[in-house]
Amino acid sequence: MKGFIPAPKGRVRTPVGHKYLEALQSKVNADSDTSSSPSPSAEEKGPGLSLLILGVTSGTTMHDIDFALCRFTQDSPEAPLCLDIIQYDSVIMPSKIRADILSMLREDAAPPSLLSQMDAEMGHTFANAIHIFAHKHGISVDDIDLIGSGGQLITLTGSPPHGQHRSNMCLGEGAVISAKTGVTTVSDYRTAEQAVGRQGAPLFAYLVGLLLHHPVRMQICITIGGITTVCFIPADNKGGIDAMYDWDTGPGTSMIDAAFRRFGFDPAVDHGSSLLQGEICHEVVEELLNNDKYLSARPPKTTAREIYGDDMANRIVDMCAYRGCTPADTIATLTRFTSASIAHQMLKYGPGRDAINHADIVVDGRGMFNLQLIEDLQNEFTGARFGSFDKTGVPSNAKKAVGFAMQAMEALLGRALPVPTNADVRRPNTITGKLAPGLRWREVIEKSVVFGGAGRGWEGLPEVRELIVKQKGQACA
Repeated sequence: MKGFIPAPKGRVRTPVGHKYLEALQSKVNADSDTSSSPSPSAEEKGPGLSLLILGVTSGTTMHDIDFALCRFTQDSPEAPLCLDIIQYDSVIMPSKIRADILSMLREDAAPPSLLSQMDAEMGHTFANAIHIFAHKHGISVDDIDLIGSGGQLITLTGSPPHGQHRSNMCLGEGAVISAKTGVTTVSDYRTAEQAVGRQGAPLFAYLVGLLLHHPVRMQICITIGGITTVCFIPADNKGGIDAMYDWDTGPGTSMIDAAFRRFGFDPAVDHGSSLLQGEICHEVVEELLNNDKYLSARPPKTTAREIYGDDMANRIVDMCAYRGCTPADTIATLTRFTSASIAHQMLKYGPGRDAINHADIVVDGRGMFNLQLIEDLQNEFTGARFGSFDKTGVPSNAKKAVGFAMQAMEALLGRALPVPTNADVRRPNTITGKLAPGLRWREVIEKSVVFGGAGRGWEGLPEVRELIVKQKGQACA
């Protein structure tokens, strides 16, 4: 079309129209203009960042709601980011809402009114759990600057059929959490990822890479939750966090838990030896590995309960029962399928057996307590050095909550998140969540605006390249 001017490639920044934010920026500029003969270093350096952020999440298995209260500090946008984990803990997920969600997922025919009700109910559940956590540990909710809620993921479509869109359903409305706590809340991270063309998960390569990268050894993080995720971080001399890649390998503990429930046990508390001493039905394991469409798909890819949930678990239980397996045999078979699928994916789409055997492998998630899963992986990769994610200074049980706290901060700051090399789209998406303003919204947004110093204006902040975890009794420096 004549006269049409195409939009320039890359990010286009436009003036911010909110009068309050414009006033803040004017104040920053005025402070710079009125300084008497400031030195260049003094002019560039602005107020440092200090935010108290509560990360909240519930995993695919829905046993607990996990919390991590984090103090993030940074002297300047170019300085290392410091993390001080003030407190972390879990609150048991109410059995009724867990049962209601599992029932809804099994039936797969929830009307819009039920989905709406469950979204609000989960928001109230998270808010109540936040108050329980705060009361237990003597924390004033009013002192918290920001809440980062991972919500309760119930379905995730990362690779939809032709004509459909990438989408997800994550229960736990952030506006409800904000209203009941008074704290500005960031939630719904996956939708922003999918909107720019990525899968919507995994979400924590950023945190994992910053914590684990090593000068000369490849680091591998295997997170065995309800679903299993693997993240490869090459040695710094081979790209480090700029070359990391990750994907969901497939089943974690969700189907094992479903089998426990099928046999009348509670997977959260019943791990009796009678169910852990079965014989593996290798015929079933081989059939599953050879016919699973997800396992044959190349990364990037992600999955959730829509594939590895109760329906598939029940099919495997029936396959085992047909072959005369006892409940213990079935649990053993499901466990071996899980560990074999992890190893299968790492070998098929990773850097190769030799590279893995010369790497450090850290394991976290509920699956790290399943001794058979860990033993299977150690037997598969005999040359690798296995360890716990705790070595990073971030406890394994707190990793996801810390991750959502950190992403809440990045959303507030509008700071780019490093994107794994195998992502569908490499373009950074700076805002990875939806913000529900709380009572101190103006104060919190002011911290974000002034961070970076006079003269920086609305330009983007450089991504974090170094994360330091404060140890007890030590300064974060």
